[in-house]
Amino acid sequence: MKIKWGAAVGRLAGIVLAACASLGSAHAAQHAYLTGASEPWEDYSNQTAMSAAFGDDWDRLQYGDSFNSHALLYIDGGEFTSTEMVNYLGTNRGLLEDYVVGGGRLFINAATEFQSTFELVFGATSTELRNEDRSYAATAVDPTSELFEGAGNQWKGYHFSDNSLSVPDTFSTLIVDGAGRTVLSGGFFGKGYVMLGAQTNTIWHEGVNGSDPAQLRVNELRYTLNATSPPVESPIPEPGMYLMMLLGLAGVVLGVWRRA
Repeated sequence: MKIKWGAAVGRLAGIVLAACASLGSAHAAQHAYLTGASEPWEDYSNQTAMSAAFGDDWDRLQYGDSFNSHALLYIDGGEFTSTEMVNYLGTNRGLLEDYVVGGGRLFINAATEFQSTFELVFGATSTELRNEDRSYAATAVDPTSELFEGAGNQWKGYHFSDNSLSVPDTFSTLIVDGAGRTVLSGGFFGKGYVMLGAQTNTIWHEGVNGSDPAQLRVNELRYTLNATSPPVESPIPEPGMYLMMLLGLAGVVLGVWRRA
């Protein structure tokens, strides 16, 4: 039998290319950092934090790029990138909320410029403060949380945060500023988790008593990815409920006995 070597080689090459493509897609980055064409505050500390948190397993996206294939999405709209971010949220809020409900992990952080109050996601809002009202200090609400491991529980900066957050009861406050206003908060929605921040970039932050604000940003990214919803406790029946159950069981037994 005559072997058609050209066809065989072509078929083999196709199999190899398909396998390579499959390997490439299997190793696609699981995490994404989304902002404008320029970096917030013209500073690359957000990228440094992404690398510290996830190594090289992350993509740098710009507004308009697809994000649904990523397990975690970090959006930062600080300083002069804030108008672009606010517009993006207005157009894509539904997509972002669907992404979270479906299991995505979302971290939106922004210390804005030339904004007022704007909507984030799931009913939360961010309000840009006047310069004289912005906070130099920040404190962890629960210092024992794994969120603050290795990062301390107090920080300062010029400024640490430029905005304050207003969040519904579905969120938990994680960090407050010097005036007690919420500047970091998080909550579970559907299968996913959202963290919201009002912090400036870490180049503006300083540690207090050995705390590490750069590590805090890394922890925020990892926590957003790995946070687990607390188990829902089943309610314990009251004594009266047990009595009703026993009476019902007795009625069933009596009915069976009478028919016997």
